[in-house]
Amino acid sequence: MLHKSTVQLMALGLIGSMAATSFADESALIDALVRKGVLKKGEAEQLRAQACKDCASDKLSGKVSLGESVSSLKLTGDLRMRYQYSNDQENAPANTSGSGTHNTGYRLRLRINADYKVDENFFAGFGLATKAGSQNAAGADINTVGKRGQNDDRRSSDRDLANDYYSNYDIAINKAFIGWTPTPGVTLIAGKQENPFYTTDMVWGSEVYPAGFTQQIDLSKIFGLSGIGLKVNSGQFIVRNGDEDSGSNISDPYKNNANRDGFIWQTQLVASVDLGSSAKLTVAPGFYSSNGAASGYDIDGTPNPLTSNHLENMQIVLLPGDVSLDLGGQKAKFLWDFAYNLDGKNRSFNNPAITAKENGTDQMAWLLGVQVGENKKKGDWSAEANYRHVGASAVDHLITDADFAFGDVNASGFKFGFSYNVGNATTVGLNYYVVDNIRKEIGTRPGNNGDGSNSSQIIQADVSVKF
Repeated sequence: MLHKSTVQLMALGLIGSMAATSFADESALIDALVRKGVLKKGEAEQLRAQACKDCASDKLSGKVSLGESVSSLKLTGDLRMRYQYSNDQENAPANTSGSGTHNTGYRLRLRINADYKVDENFFAGFGLATKAGSQNAAGADINTVGKRGQNDDRRSSDRDLANDYYSNYDIAINKAFIGWTPTPGVTLIAGKQENPFYTTDMVWGSEVYPAGFTQQIDLSKIFGLSGIGLKVNSGQFIVRNGDEDSGSNISDPYKNNANRDGFIWQTQLVASVDLGSSAKLTVAPGFYSSNGAASGYDIDGTPNPLTSNHLENMQIVLLPGDVSLDLGGQKAKFLWDFAYNLDGKNRSFNNPAITAKENGTDQMAWLLGVQVGENKKKGDWSAEANYRHVGASAVDHLITDADFAFGDVNASGFKFGFSYNVGNATTVGLNYYVVDNIRKEIGTRPGNNGDGSNSSQIIQADVSVKF
């Protein structure tokens, strides 16, 4: 009697000899071998998977050509269809009647990523995504920055189906970068890239791709540490390109803020330690700052105390973290985030139009949450819930989560989410946000006096496919 491994090799060799035939013919042969008792079902599936891989390789051979300098190429992407309902209670004095509004919409998001390894220690990549915002003739963005449940937020790649049913969708480059690994454990990246920081969407929204330079140093790999992880992440991001030589503004150092380039800097230490029994603790203290470009002045240097600039007065201490563990056979994570803006009082109340005084919590933001499960294959599920308090001057209102409170600050409330894999690459999900203003007498961001939501609820139903 033939040994099982010998039978498998014979079957695989026979299938391989059919390279000129279709995969359907190969699959039929495998089924016949199962019926004859030559192969078991598990063995058949292994052979079928290998045959499928070989077939795909044969079909691609000679049709996809990579440059000699490219050692590997990885193509990924995702497509999401979303239905969103939002109910928004306006805040006085923006709406003195106190009436509410609601909005429903159907949205599409497409993202395609290409990641290359080139030469010896270099890599590069780019991403394409549907573009939500549009521009007028002067090149200015036409959007609502996430307000009132609209999709035209520069942080999001969602596209409203109702606005474009008769035309094509715009595609934008959402990332393009070059990276270098000069030595194991050290990675340097330049360009528009994925966020390198350990964070939550309370500070950095998931679809924000900062532009600039980042450095990632894995101290554990460099020094051969075991049982503990230590990594330093740092970034220098270019936010605004100003005209430093613009006329009389040079004579006034404060007014010259209107013309100098705008930068954001952030550095963090990510430390993790194994706690045993599949549990791990991670903390990531860090510091975020900006240079305050265009602070308090229009671009031409004209004093404008009503100007709300997201780079102004940002000196933020950060402390995100989590405890991950196995919970009843499911991966679970208890997480938190904390941000305190040391210059938050000046950020919120340098506008003379705002008469309300700082109450001690405006410069503070914090989040507590839990996640259970993960989505990898058919039948998997995950659930999350968190509560957050985001003070009026605690974080940058243009890079936070675009869905929670429509991307505004001075807000507190809950997020609940659930996702289920109906296929290995297809998931359905449901998100629910319920949010209130922390302080009703001031606006939802620096520079707004009482303008914005008093309370809001958002429901999102998603169908997503990854490829």
